[in-house]
Amino acid sequence: MEGIDSAYTKKVLIVDDEPYIVRVLKLKLEHAGYEVLTAVNGIDGMEKFVREKPAVVISDIKMPLVDGQELYNMMMHHKSKEPYFVIAMTSSVDNSLQKWASELSNVQFVEKPFSPSNILKVVNEYFSKLQESNAAR
Repeated sequence: MEGIDSAYTKKVLIVDDEPYIVRVLKLKLEHAGYEVLTAVNGIDGMEKFVREKPAVVISDIKMPLVDGQELYNMMMHHKSKEPYFVIAMTSSVDNSLQKWASELSNVQFVEKPFSPSNILKVVNEYFSKLQESNAAR
């Protein structure tokens, strides 16, 4: 498996209302050895975040019902004891999104269209850093 260790939670949650994006990312991440959960909107995503405790959440920003920014805020209020990282996908990063993202330490923006390989690289890097910080303890 590329860049992950079996001692760590390898769950990744993909939250997006576009089935094609979900399918492509799910296949890429599963092929690399990750357990992948999917959700079609922020409400579904939040339920799975609470229940499944994924280490990484990949979320679209623009979605019906609850968008990615609202989902992140709900996740922050949930106060998960486990560390998690968010990859926020968007077709355009406006000034308000840039300001919001600059205040967050566990969010990385990826602009659409994106490369599934680049998403995998970001996920692998997060797990590598998590391993290093846990090994240093």
